[in-house]
Amino acid sequence: MTKISNILLYLLVFFVSLFLILPIIVTIFGSFSFYWGTDMFSSGITGKWYKEVFYYYGDTILFTIIISLSTVISNIFLGTMTAFVFSRSNNRWLSVLEEILSLPMAIPGVAIALALIQTHSAIRESGLLILIGHVIFTFPLLFRTVLGTLRTRDFRSLDESAASLGAGPFYRFFYVIIPSIKSSILSGAIMVFLLSLGEFNITFFLYTPFTMTLPVGLYDSYSTLRIDIGSAFTVIFLILAIPLMLILHKLNQSSTYSRSGGV
Repeated sequence: MTKISNILLYLLVFFVSLFLILPIIVTIFGSFSFYWGTDMFSSGITGKWYKEVFYYYGDTILFTIIISLSTVISNIFLGTMTAFVFSRSNNRWLSVLEEILSLPMAIPGVAIALALIQTHSAIRESGLLILIGHVIFTFPLLFRTVLGTLRTRDFRSLDESAASLGAGPFYRFFYVIIPSIKSSILSGAIMVFLLSLGEFNITFFLYTPFTMTLPVGLYDSYSTLRIDIGSAFTVIFLILAIPLMLILHKLNQSSTYSRSGGV
């Protein structure tokens, strides 16, 4: 009976995985086809769609990477510093503020975008508003990741020990605390980058023809029925995202192994 249950479980995992992965596989193959249809490769194989992606959307890809990296750098500084302050205090008002700072993950991106347009419309054309929107939306992710790490380990004792030896607050933060939580910061940074890279709702309401990001470019190519170009665009997105997902998975494995006390 146990053997049958295991077989059924493996079959379930296989079919669910196939259901999820098959569209991606079709998209990858379709990006090399002359014609997207039932006879996909009847006219041969081509790589011209990738050339067209870089021709039409090269600036879009570069702009997206710049926005995502800037979002990561901003949130590493803001999220880590804020988490450090919150981890050292038991003030109940800070607990309320902690929940408020986590709200952007629960608020629809459309609402955040419209609020930003109404408040800072003057800087929309520069693309800076997209960066601000991404920082606001992804801040809770890094903030919560680092704060959780600071609270699960006795970093307060570490901080107090460094202070007793004469280290100032900034020295303790940059040379004692950060090296101790660098894995959590890196893990949170990768998640922030991936979320920013694929963020669509906020960006769709904030972009201009000169500040388009990768997800908006994907929407543009698919909505205009340029399926072949959209497929190539999707593959480029996967090339950017999958290595980071693997690194994140490796970091999570290492973190779990460390907590379990493995040697």
